[in-house]
Amino acid sequence: MPGHKTINAVPRRRPAPQLLFDFIEFFSMGSHVGKSMFTTYLAALLRSLGIDVVIVRIESKAARSKDADIFIDSEDFAASARLPGGEVALLRPVYDALRSAAEKQIRPLIMLDWGGGLSEYRAKIYAATRFDDRLADHKLRGLSIVVTTSLVDRMRHASELIEQTRILTPGLDRALLLNSRVGKFAFVKGTEEHRIFSDLQEAAKGARIIRIPAITGETWQSCEAAGLSMVDTIKLPLPELAQRLGEDDPFSACAYQMQVATWWQKAEREFLKALVASDAAAPR
Repeated sequence: MPGHKTINAVPRRRPAPQLLFDFIEFFSMGSHVGKSMFTTYLAALLRSLGIDVVIVRIESKAARSKDADIFIDSEDFAASARLPGGEVALLRPVYDALRSAAEKQIRPLIMLDWGGGLSEYRAKIYAATRFDDRLADHKLRGLSIVVTTSLVDRMRHASELIEQTRILTPGLDRALLLNSRVGKFAFVKGTEEHRIFSDLQEAAKGARIIRIPAITGETWQSCEAAGLSMVDTIKLPLPELAQRLGEDDPFSACAYQMQVATWWQKAEREFLKALVASDAAAPR
């Protein structure tokens, strides 16, 4: 491959696929499992395919990102007991976005990125509002994606959240996203890791499974530190990418670009397999 060319892993504009869902949420019990990265990635992927996406992020004011359409400050949940309706009131921007989407002929996808440590608030809100029924009132279909890495505590939490979602909101479809960022989900039989993962697989029966590989080495961390998005990393000319990354030549930049592009393509296949209408027969 000539060194000056870029890799076109980002899909070119083509007829938009028919999504099965109008609302998708990413959540976990703790932080550092990849929720925000996957929200950003999926929005970029779907927008490149011609789908309108509205991102709602619940995060700390101190860590506020730039790539969302609606922000909800996670600090507000601590004082939510003093609000009329309690925690429920804090999600009003989400309800408004869903109502607006339901009224449109071509509906945007509403994506909700829950901050870490808010799963108990989520449970209270969804129980109080019967959230799945409210979506059904607007003829909207929702998908709850529980994200986990291969760490034991994260897998155990994921099992709890899948079961909690099944009980609280049976009308929502469920998915388990296995993020291999800190290691593959391949454990030796008889180990605690293998037992916990088996329990997780049992809890996730009937749910969609989205398997996402790791990006090679520290590649993505380096790109993020340089202020680059995945689309930037894939599409920038190599000399410019090398400069942004602080590299002396385009060879390393080309390796970064290939690694991110390969990850993009694999993640695209996994997400679209779970989200588009061609997979309509998948178990709920």
